Amino acid sequence: MRTTLPALLWRELESLFFSPLAYIVLTVSLLLNGVSFLSALSISGGVVEDTVRWFLGDGPLFWVTILAVPALVTMRLVAEERRAGTLEVLLTAPVRDGEVIVAKFLGALAFQAFLWAPTLIYIVILRQYGALPDAGQLFTLYLGVACVTSLLTALGLLFSTRTSNQLVAAVGAMVANVLLFVVPIMIPNLQSPGWTRAAASVSMVEHFSRSFGRGLLDSGILAWYLAATVALLIVATRSLEARRWR
Repeated sequence: MRTTLPALLWRELESLFFSPLAYIVLTVSLLLNGVSFLSALSISGGVVEDTVRWFLGDGPLFWVTILAVPALVTMRLVAEERRAGTLEVLLTAPVRDGEVIVAKFLGALAFQAFLWAPTLIYIVILRQYGALPDAGQLFTLYLGVACVTSLLTALGLLFSTRTSNQLVAAVGAMVANVLLFVVPIMIPNLQSPGWTRAAASVSMVEHFSRSFGRGLLDSGILAWYLAATVALLIVATRSLEARRWR
């Protein structure tokens, strides 16, 4: 009988939610988001729109969280299974490599949605300041979080397929995430209009400052995240297929 994608996804969710590491990541994420929210309130002076933009896009702790968490969540998805020998058992079942990658990707995204869900409590707290944030701005900011998280999760999953060592997978993914974050910021210093435009088109910071943070939807930005995420998942699938036959 053929293993289905829902069954694989359920397997991944069980693995993630019953892992001690997952709750360490949850605790760290909650602490970082809590400190980030308090900093946003202090810096903005209680101005709702400024608080939301600092908390979800402009604050340094926001970027620390969003760059680090996907690498920590994905580092064990394939690497640990390969080390423990359970991956070989899974791949001998009637299941496609692409389904394994998609199930792991969706499971990691679902777990990270669980990590970000408590931040909605902070939005409720803002009511004490006399106004609710703009609904459109909130939607695009959380959409931005989802887009960046999807991209970095796919990237982390790719690194996890390349090694049986969780630490190596985590460090590799984090370094790649930081480079993806920093390099587009540094390129404009070259004072080349072409390179500056190219950097702006892939810069996560730029996407939040000129689109997500302003409550605007840019189809070009959304297309970039979708295309890049799908491409990374395809490469991760090919990587898993290549290692299957080694």
